[in-house]
Amino acid sequence: MTMTPTVSVLGLGIMGSAMARRVAGSGLPTTVWNRSAARAEAFRGVATVAGTPDSAVAGADIVLTMLFDAEAVRTVMAAALPAMRPGAIWLQCSTIGVEAAREFAGLAAAAGVRFVDAPVLGTKAPAQAGTLTSLLAASDAALAEVQPVLAATSAKVVRAGAEAPAASGLKLAMNAWIATITAGIAQSLAIASRLGLDPELVLESLRGGAADSPYAHLKGGAMLAGGFDPQFELVGLLKDVRLARAAVPELPQELLAALDALYGAAADGGAAHEDIAAVWRAFQD
Repeated sequence: MTMTPTVSVLGLGIMGSAMARRVAGSGLPTTVWNRSAARAEAFRGVATVAGTPDSAVAGADIVLTMLFDAEAVRTVMAAALPAMRPGAIWLQCSTIGVEAAREFAGLAAAAGVRFVDAPVLGTKAPAQAGTLTSLLAASDAALAEVQPVLAATSAKVVRAGAEAPAASGLKLAMNAWIATITAGIAQSLAIASRLGLDPELVLESLRGGAADSPYAHLKGGAMLAGGFDPQFELVGLLKDVRLARAAVPELPQELLAALDALYGAAADGGAAHEDIAAVWRAFQD
């Protein structure tokens, strides 16, 4: 790989577009592709805009995928993977679960491409600021070669292991916690409200104590303000909860099942493409 790698970004949703701008803004030669061409057109003048996945990845040193789910990655890479040069790195950042990460690592190896399992923690604002946490499972050599991309997109790197699906497994564990704390603060605010209390008192009581959490204030404040502009779409977290359930069927399922039901109810009630804070709706009449 060259000292300054060429990067292709496939997928320009909330996270992918922010990450692509960070990569291009860091001076790395960048090509972008998105299924909806309008999103890609917004990158003209910032990056090279490709019309197809295969043309986007041709000659690239690093191909970063940030798509909704495993099926979307599978479909896009069916076209892109055969066009990647031998020895290139597939930096897979989508949240796809452990089975798909294992599957894609195998497909990459068969194609002569190196696979880096690399989901991220963070939402829209950290992605825009380049302060994501990257969860990595990669060889030492591959990890060294993707450093320019990590430097552009992330403030922290947690290495989960040397190969997939270690990082994808860690991502499911972390998103189960995010789902739990977000639903938990919604429940506490709803309990206070039903008992005739100002729900702001919940956040005030938390502040500075051992149980305090910046995330509880972030999402709790959004709930009380009715601010559900998507930083992390609720339908995405619902998908991740279901991936976690499938990944660990031997664990007690009561909590994951409850989260599945709560986020599912909110999604069915019209909040699917709102922020995950809209799980608040599941606690309302």
